[in-house]
Amino acid sequence: MALPQLYSRRKRQSEAKEADVYQYEKIPEHLRIQVVQIIGDGLGPYSNSRNFPSSTAPLYDHIVKTMRREIGVHQLSGGYEPDVELFRWLELTNDLDAWIDAVELSLTVIDRIVRESWHSYSSIVRSTPDNVIEEINARFREAGFGFQFNEGEMIRVDSVIIHQEVVLPVLHLLREPRFEAAENEYREAHAAYRNGKLEDSLVGCARALESVLKVIGAKRGWDIKENDAASRLIHAAAESGFLPSFHRTALNHLVGLIESSTPTVRNKMGGHGAGTEPRAVPRHLAAYQLHQTAAVLLFLAEQDELLDS
Repeated sequence: MALPQLYSRRKRQSEAKEADVYQYEKIPEHLRIQVVQIIGDGLGPYSNSRNFPSSTAPLYDHIVKTMRREIGVHQLSGGYEPDVELFRWLELTNDLDAWIDAVELSLTVIDRIVRESWHSYSSIVRSTPDNVIEEINARFREAGFGFQFNEGEMIRVDSVIIHQEVVLPVLHLLREPRFEAAENEYREAHAAYRNGKLEDSLVGCARALESVLKVIGAKRGWDIKENDAASRLIHAAAESGFLPSFHRTALNHLVGLIESSTPTVRNKMGGHGAGTEPRAVPRHLAAYQLHQTAAVLLFLAEQDELLDS
């Protein structure tokens, strides 16, 4: 969604030094208010003109009750109808993870329930689900707040280019039913990364890669077994001619790149017991692994599509 090209926005954009710098710890005050307004447009008012609950009131009730229980409180903010209770809390809370949970839950309700019953809500809400999601993401990007709502959930963004050109396309491809396990594993890797469980994130990446290779291998009749490790699966892919063979050296480099990425990192840092010394996986390594895994998964899925065309 294109934001209004006002003078102040043009000035900020012209003075920006780096477009890919994000922060993940503090919610800008103006962004809180923008998010409240956008979600309000997507859900409409809680009460109608006669002060009776509107048709979207149950949606507010669901969001508020879910967040109350998740946080462990009787009220998010006191003495208000659910819409005001939610919005005042979004404006004031210092709990970053809970704030992201509430925004994600609100957008999920808009994306699924409002979208699927648009005929019931279109006369009440002030913005379409697509416009709500697009504007939230645009406001996040402009504020340098490093999260985006895509494919039904909030995902931490560490590189605009990689996210747009690699992560989003691979999530789209993995939505095919045959890749269901791989999609879940890759999403779990993202969730673990966002929650600081970086070793789990590495393991999720490795499992997603193995799952994609096994799905493609089974489809194409590779000589593989169910318990084969990624290195064996990659070898089978090369032997079958699935990987490009236009130049043997280039093929070896490609196989080496894939084989030295997720499986090796998983085996050395994420796939075995920690022993007597706790491991501390660096966040930059986990981020690199998420993006590298996405690039490899995207390549494999697109190669499979190419061979079918």
